[in-house]
Order: sequence, then structure tokens, then C-alpha cells
Amino acid sequence: MTREEARKEINRRPELVLSQLQKSKGSKQYICPICGSGSRGGRDSDGALTFYPDSNRFKCFACSDEPGTFGGKGQDTLGALCLLWSCSETEVFDREGLTIDSSNTQRATRSAQSDFSEVKRDKTPPTTEGAETASQELTEAADLTAYFAECRERLKRSPEAISYLQARGITLDTALQFWIGFDPAADPAQSNHPTPRLIIPTCRTHYVARSIDPDTPSKWAKMNNKGGKPAIFNAKVLQDRSTEAVFVTEGFFDALSIIEVGGQAIALNSTSNASKLLEQLREKRTAATLILCFDNDDAGKKCTKTLREGLQRLNISFVTADLCGGYNDPNEALQGNRERFTAAVNEAIRTTAARPDNISDYIDNLMSGEIDSFKEAKNRRTGFADLDEKAKGLYAGLYVIAAISSLGKTTFALNVADNLAEAGEDVLFFSMEQSRLELVSKSLARRTAQKDITTAVNSLSIRRGYLPEQVLTAADEYKKSIADRLSIIEGNFACNISFIGDYIRRYIAKTGKKPIVFIDYLQILQPEQDERGRTQTTKETVDSTVTELKRLSREQGLTIFVISSVNRANYLTPIDFESLKESGGIEYTCDVLWGLQLQVLNDPIFDNKEKIKQKRQKVKAAKAASPRKIELVCLKNRYGVSSYSAYFDYIPEFDLFTEGKNEYETEQQDEQQSKPKRGKRL
Repeated sequence: MTREEARKEINRRPELVLSQLQKSKGSKQYICPICGSGSRGGRDSDGALTFYPDSNRFKCFACSDEPGTFGGKGQDTLGALCLLWSCSETEVFDREGLTIDSSNTQRATRSAQSDFSEVKRDKTPPTTEGAETASQELTEAADLTAYFAECRERLKRSPEAISYLQARGITLDTALQFWIGFDPAADPAQSNHPTPRLIIPTCRTHYVARSIDPDTPSKWAKMNNKGGKPAIFNAKVLQDRSTEAVFVTEGFFDALSIIEVGGQAIALNSTSNASKLLEQLREKRTAATLILCFDNDDAGKKCTKTLREGLQRLNISFVTADLCGGYNDPNEALQGNRERFTAAVNEAIRTTAARPDNISDYIDNLMSGEIDSFKEAKNRRTGFADLDEKAKGLYAGLYVIAAISSLGKTTFALNVADNLAEAGEDVLFFSMEQSRLELVSKSLARRTAQKDITTAVNSLSIRRGYLPEQVLTAADEYKKSIADRLSIIEGNFACNISFIGDYIRRYIAKTGKKPIVFIDYLQILQPEQDERGRTQTTKETVDSTVTELKRLSREQGLTIFVISSVNRANYLTPIDFESLKESGGIEYTCDVLWGLQLQVLNDPIFDNKEKIKQKRQKVKAAKAASPRKIELVCLKNRYGVSSYSAYFDYIPEFDLFTEGKNEYETEQQDEQQSKPKRGKRL
């Protein structure tokens, strides 16, 4: 089996750890084997080691957050066994009879060993291949082979260094493949300030020294050895003909993270070394497709731009990939969610294949998973029975809710958001117009009305500080059933689509959950600059925003609701595609389009092009009514029946939507029933 399969197999067996732990007296927790917490029993057991079956992790709140403990994020089963047995992952696999298929360790081992000399493969560290020759290198700086070998052997016997690597998501096996070692008193700059450091060779005369002491000032945390000529980490893989794709990263930990999950990678060790890579590739091309994946910061973006332009000039195949999700760099992404990071690496590699979108491969590997996701959407509901019956679920895609002002589109969306959160869904509500206080007070007012309309408290009174018992009870219930899964983000008037996209990706990366997203509303989102630095027009902003939201929903498998206003010219006519304000892109891009309108627009008078005054009077009266009679009209639906209507009663005073009925259909039925029946003619 592959290393990843072996990891999953071990992590499915927490009993391997539990059988070695001792229960803390008077507690369901265990005595922590690292810090001893819980060994005294009773109240002193607080903070002892706890096993969480849902996440399959072991965590001790008394442990420090340092590597080699059960503190911080805790340990999975494999990590716990490595700590308990003081061994590497490979030794755990061996003890449990799991055989790692050497062919599936991929090209990481083969490439690392090919960097060694032909004479002593297991005793010689990597050389560089590129701008400088070995003879030039050795005459300009000292050959550090012996030092690297000493550090490499020391790493095997250094629990603190191994723990540091494991905390970064890197196994001892991977580290040893690349001749990473440990020096407990390294002073690479010869500054008389020795610090325990990992030693990472990039060639025989150069290494990067990374401090494992958390108290080391950041400017001294990572240093190059004095006199060494900086080289690109694992550069030899660029000339490995069996390697089809190579990730290009900034730091060596990022490269090791990708190698750890089965990819191949090099590290520049500094974004300023982009020109060095281009120089090497100019002298000796690579047959591999390069996958650029730098940190999510300005330096990383600048480096990506430099390499894109340089690789285009050299006519070398490349793509860019976002492996970070919402994390700062690939190593942080590996630590945050190893399974998702592995999937991102594999997907990036897939895109470099000769036929990455081949349907046969899709049927074999992806189709069943996407079908399962589509089937799950059937169980996702708005909370309004009639609408749910007609919509047949909420699927991953872009939903648009359009309406005139003062018709309650924000309130309706918030009703749906609360219902989804109460049903167990994570929800993100981006509000560009209304504050968090306004929205939460609306939800509390609605709950008081649902309990007893005669004692209900409106949202304005709540915001003014009127908090009787029914409001406090509503707040407590709301917090317990909804609030923990609902986030309201005040985007205000400076929010654009980039902010929203970054926020969503970070949320997914940090929580591991795909939220349902609401954006209120489309026309307030701020314009961005195009590639030429020109600010977009309002129509361009709306069109590009809708397109980006659709792409985001497809990329992440998200259900996204966006609220849209409509043209004033359509205020006295039933809602249709022409009503959508400032954009023709909505009609073509969205998956589902719901329009809210007053039911009075079904009155025959609105079929008449004249009688404007009478129409306005009817609309005014309908908006003043309580409850307002609202019709939801489905204008477009990619997931079932293309058009349908659902009816609601809206009580603005308490921000409450309830299911209603078609008033005009009822009136017509009453009229038919009130007409005198005629006898049959003989």
C-alpha cells in the first residue's frame, strides 16, 4: 500500500493508543504520558489526555503547545504512536505489519538518491545541477559532506528535532531522504550565537539552518551558512525524465510538504531566487511541467509574476495552483488538513496531464463522488415546506434572489439562513448594507413573534435596548440552536468579490466545512481594477462578480445566494429577466433565479398598459398591508422544474415570513363558487 493508505489505516485504529493509556481516577480522561496530567485523580484530573472520537484525535489541555506533546492541535493515532514508541512512522507501519509499496513512494526517494554521488549513494549529500559546476563549487567553498552526514545521523537520535518535524507534518523518513540533519548548537553565520537547528543541504557547500527554538527572533530563525553559495533545494528533480510535474515553492518546508504526500517539488528558499531558477532552466531545460505555488502574500504574488513571464519567454510548460486554500503557505495547509492538502496536490498534478479532462478517467475516479455530493443536496432545505417541495433541495450553485426595495428580500434571505443553520449547516452571511446588530435583532424579533405574536417585540425596540423576558429567552434559544453555525460578516461599502472569495476559502481551510453563503447585496459590492489598472464600471462589476461567484461555487462545491435589486421601471410589472438591475449576466450565469413580488401584481389591472395611477395605489396598499402577500416566482432552475411559484405572508414589524397561499387564485375560486348555477337546457 502507499504511505498515505498506511497512515489512514493506522488512524482508523485508535485502540492501538487507548490500550496503552491509563485511565485517570474519577474521570473519563486518561493520564497524559507526556506531562503526567491527570495522574492524581479527582479534581486534579482536569486537563488530562482526552480522546475525541469525532475527530479521532488525542489532546491534552495541560500540555504545552510545543512539538512532541499532546498540546496544540493534539495528535492523531499515528502521531500518538510515534510519541509513545519514540519511533518514526515507518517503524509504526512495520510493527503493525503494513508494507509500503516502494513503487508508490513515487519519485521522491528515487530523485533524492539520484542526487547522491554514483560511488556512495547512501553517504553523500545532494549536488546541484545548473548554473555552477561541481569543480567551481568545491574550489569556492568548503565541501560539507562530512558535516551533513554527522547531522543526519544525529537527527535519528534527536527526539526534539523529530518532534519539530512531525509538528510541521514532515516524517523522519522524508527528512532523511533529503539529508536533513540536526545540529544542537549550530552557528551558520559564525556569530557566536549557537542555536539548535535543522540542517537542510541544498548542495555540498550550502545549507539552510532552521532554528527549532521557539524563542529565536524571527530574523535569525532561518539562516544560510557563511561562505556557501545558495542553491535551489532538490533542483536535481528538474532533470529527472520520469518526473512529469514539479511544484515550485518558496520554502523547503513547503517543498517537503508536497513530497510528503506524493508529489515532487523544489524550493527557491527565497522569492528573490526566481531569477536563479530561470537562469538554470535557460542553460538546461526541464521536460517537466512546473506548478507554481507560492505563499499567499505580496512577495509570493510578485514571484509568481516573475516566473510566469520568464517561463513564457523560455517556452517551458507551467501552470499555477492554489494549494494553500485559506492558509498562508503549503506547509501550513498540510498541518491544517492533510487529507485536503493531498487532494489539492493530486488535482494540481492531474491538470498537467496530457489529457487532464479525459472522460474515461472522470468516470473511473470522480463521477461517483460528485453524484454522492449531488444526492446530499436533496436533504438541504430552506425551511419552507412548499418551496422545498418545488425546489427539490438546495444544490451547489449560484442562487439569485431579486426584488424591489422594501419587499423583504434581506429578511427572507435571513429567514432561510437561520433555518439552514438550525438544521446543522454552516452559514456565512455577508452584509454590505445592514449591521450585525440589525440582522441579529431581526432574528430575535422573529423568534418572539413565532412564540406569541401578541407579546412579540420588534427589532427596532430591541436595538433601542428594550429587552423583556421574551427577548432574553429568544436570544438564549437562538444562541443554542443557530448562532454557533451562523457568521455575519459586515462587508460595509468597501467589500469586493476578492475579499469574499478569500474569506470563504480561509473558512473552509480552517473549519473543514463547506458553508452556505449569502451575499446582501450584489449592486453594493465594490468594483475592482482590471489587469490594466482601470476601475470597472457598475455593469462590469456586477457581471464579473456574478461570474466569479459562479466559478467559486463550482470550484468549492458551494451553495451561494446573492441578493439583487431590480430596475425601477419594473416596479409596476411582474418580475422577469428584464427586471434585473444593471446586468444581463445574471440571466445566463446563475443556476436558480428567484424573484419576490407582491401578489397584487397578479391583478388583471396590471395587464393594462394604462391606469398607472390605479396601479400605484394598489401597490401602495399592498405594501402597507400586514401581512404583505408575497409571491416567490422561479424564473430559472437548472435542477428541476424551470418555473414555479411559492406564496408567503410577510409581517415587516417582526421580520417574519410564513407560508401563505395564492390570494388571487382563491378569489377566482370564490367568484366561481358564488355565481348562480344554471339549470340544464332540455
